[in-house]
Amino acid sequence: MSLSKEIPIKAVLLGEAGVGKTCIILRYINDIFSSTNSSTILSTFSTKKVKINENTTIAFNIWDTAGQEKFRAITKISYQDAAVVILVFDLTNKASFDVLKEYWFPQVKEYAPDNVIIAITAAKCDLVDNYEVDLNEAESYAKSNGALFKKTSSLDNIGINELFQEIGEKILTFENFDKMIVEKRVKTLAMLELENNEDINNISTKNMDKKIKKLKKKDRCC
Repeated sequence: MSLSKEIPIKAVLLGEAGVGKTCIILRYINDIFSSTNSSTILSTFSTKKVKINENTTIAFNIWDTAGQEKFRAITKISYQDAAVVILVFDLTNKASFDVLKEYWFPQVKEYAPDNVIIAITAAKCDLVDNYEVDLNEAESYAKSNGALFKKTSSLDNIGINELFQEIGEKILTFENFDKMIVEKRVKTLAMLELENNEDINNISTKNMDKKIKKLKKKDRCC
């Protein structure tokens, strides 16, 4: 008889301000919709446990991030140890898709772990008459870059549960995923133990490796 297991996963939502990141999280976590959300200025997270199959439950630790340009340096820290990154754009705002392609996706490829799962989410799909982005173009972009793709509506509750279910199934295709989670956690702890004169964006690989080796000795839980 196989033992059931629970896998903790850090998932980060990225994208421009106003594209609907917070609404997606509220719908997924609490099954509610609010049109009065203020812009996120600090990274916050919520947790939801989802049974992916008979033996595996994933505990999604879902981080909401600020989309404003002035907060990008802070936001970058949140996805450097993420297992999952969800890039969100607004189907009624072409600029949000352009920035996703020109800034957010390249940043994730450069700074997130090599094995990070990337999903691209076309939000506000209920506003069909106001589309400024072609869905086929967006889906083609996602697939050509190895990302999952899902159109969603927080208002009508379309595609959001399916998005996280697909991500969970994708996670289970990786071998030794539990080990990957530990490595990401240890790397985060190393970042948090930077010396006063160190810059998180400029710390050398050699120094980071030293910190990771040091922390591995005292950080044995996952």
